[in-house]
Amino acid sequence: MSLFAELKRRNVLRVAAAYVAVAWLVIQVVETIFPAFGFGDAAIRGVVIFLAIGFLPAVISAWAFELTPEGFVRDSEVDRSSPTIRAMGKRLDRLIMVALALALGYFALDKFMLDPARDRAREQAIAEAAKEAGRAEAERESAARAADGPPMVAVLPFAAVGGVEDSVFFAVGVHDDLLTQLAQQQSMRVISRTSVLEYKDTQKNIREIGAELGADAILEGGVQTAGDRIRINAQLIDARTDEHLWAETFDRELTASNIFDVQTEIAQAIATALHGTLASPVETGPGLIPTTNMAAYRAYHEALALSEEQLDLQSEAYRDLLRKAATLDPTYTRPWAELVGSLTLSASGGDDPAAMAEAEQALAHIQSVAPGSADALIAQAYYTYYVIKDYELAHDIATQAQTLAPSDPRLAAMKSWIERRLGDFDAQIETLRLARKLDPRNEWRTDTLMWNLTLAHRYDEAWAELQAIDNPGYRAAFLGVWLRVREHRDLGRLAGEMDALYEEYGEAVAVEDRLYARLVNREFEVAETLLNEMPVPEKGRGWRAVLIPDNTLYEMELRWFLGQDDLLARLVSDTRARLAEYVPNGSVKDSRVLLLSAMLTALEGETAETERLIRRWNRLESTDWPERVHNRDWSCQILGMAGAAESAVECIRTGLEQPSRVMPYLEPLLPYYDPIRGDPAFVALQDELRAGEQASSGTVERPQ
Repeated sequence: MSLFAELKRRNVLRVAAAYVAVAWLVIQVVETIFPAFGFGDAAIRGVVIFLAIGFLPAVISAWAFELTPEGFVRDSEVDRSSPTIRAMGKRLDRLIMVALALALGYFALDKFMLDPARDRAREQAIAEAAKEAGRAEAERESAARAADGPPMVAVLPFAAVGGVEDSVFFAVGVHDDLLTQLAQQQSMRVISRTSVLEYKDTQKNIREIGAELGADAILEGGVQTAGDRIRINAQLIDARTDEHLWAETFDRELTASNIFDVQTEIAQAIATALHGTLASPVETGPGLIPTTNMAAYRAYHEALALSEEQLDLQSEAYRDLLRKAATLDPTYTRPWAELVGSLTLSASGGDDPAAMAEAEQALAHIQSVAPGSADALIAQAYYTYYVIKDYELAHDIATQAQTLAPSDPRLAAMKSWIERRLGDFDAQIETLRLARKLDPRNEWRTDTLMWNLTLAHRYDEAWAELQAIDNPGYRAAFLGVWLRVREHRDLGRLAGEMDALYEEYGEAVAVEDRLYARLVNREFEVAETLLNEMPVPEKGRGWRAVLIPDNTLYEMELRWFLGQDDLLARLVSDTRARLAEYVPNGSVKDSRVLLLSAMLTALEGETAETERLIRRWNRLESTDWPERVHNRDWSCQILGMAGAAESAVECIRTGLEQPSRVMPYLEPLLPYYDPIRGDPAFVALQDELRAGEQASSGTVERPQ
């Protein structure tokens, strides 16, 4: 008898098959259950090893013994012709089938129900871990910067004790003026008013507030008025230890002079307390009160709120509020300074003489009432930046202003614009970090920092900043959608995530954002529907090509993608007519008009002329960093549409070497490069970019 036949006769093969099936089932169940009871991988490995070791004794026992109704009997003593022994073999066959059925059933349950649930839980855990890691990294960076710089102080809104109307009025005034006085101290940095207002009547403890604001110390207090008397109490608390550093109560006669004296005493007491614990030596002397006219103060802050809501520094509504504040108190210098900034921005192109004249009058006024002040320097920096366009000098003036107003986040933001113009992007990002540090609860500050990190190709830093945000607004969530393309490389998923943003944020999601996502995913019919819904913006405001609205740009691209030559020809002809009116002699000197001209020639298939126009754009914008940063990607895409493979590849490489909107993980996927997708130069670029991303993926935590 052969060995195989003997193994079969002694049921060794049946036992081996049954053992393997049951062992596999046990292992699958253990892998699911053990983690829920706190057992780790070591316990699971122990079970696997135990079952593996048990296989050999089971097979040997099957060879030597036979299972009978009387128990285990040596094989040599068993009568194989007995019906009972044959029945036991059939039972063993049924056991194998049941074990296999259970194993297959559990496999299906695990594969289609338990495994997806585990994946979702794992992804959520990874996302939470990444968020915590991002927050921890941001906190470590903040702590490292704080260790080298002055302490951060947060002045919480003062409470109106007793709820009397006068007490409320003076509580607001004392809080605002204290912020102004403390902000002038070189020995500390003061968190902005906009970031601390949300903590009015808060139930959070000092440590929580300090952690959220990045503050080293918290000042809180109250104001109470009674007849002709005012009582102001204040206390300074270490945000890290809850230790009271200083406390005082002031009882004075209710006069403006006394209130300002008390505020000065508080400011100096705080500086002295910090000097003994956290700060460097303090300068003395009373600070300047910005205005005693609360209506003027209110109008100015309404202007700030409007500018941050509309993201528009040139609106007449914004300017009217600044003018109102300046008229109510002509010596209130800050609205004058911001009015100069708004007007010079409009006059920077040389085509708004009325704005220029008003800006120069405002600048002369502020220099006459407060020469050498921080606000006079800020106004001068605006004028030098927008009108004279001497960026080195503007930077020097802004730096000088910072020595007088070191805690002013708007001044830090303005300085960052100048640094961008100078091409010093590392300095710009650090200045943006300072602006965010001074105004940590201002969503716009964090969004601006993240976007500029992205433009500088510092994607991991941008992702870490994003993960540290608890409740991101639309701009931050929108950036997250584009950063996640690094991981999935799926333009269809990108378009779907843009639709999800629309479901969550509603009208905050511009039609243009959804349109572009569908366009780059080659969903041209859907893009056409969205194009019909896209409103035409006010003339010139946010028009990428100056002469025509973005609606027309998108329509020309869409007709080109769809191969609708007749419709495209009419659009190109109409645009050329506008171009001829704008540049009657054909001498184009406006960079964006040059790009528009290049786009028209690309749409008409004139490759050589497109390349010539893009070379002119490069020469014209060799020193204009913002233009290069924000339109480099457009110039590359135009070259791709023109079929200029080598020029497009060179353009993309330049965009990756310098700050720009060219993203290495996204740009090659876009449909603008379809005409050159098979060109050897473009294929080599794609391979190079993929290799670079793979090389970095092993050391950097990637967005999911």
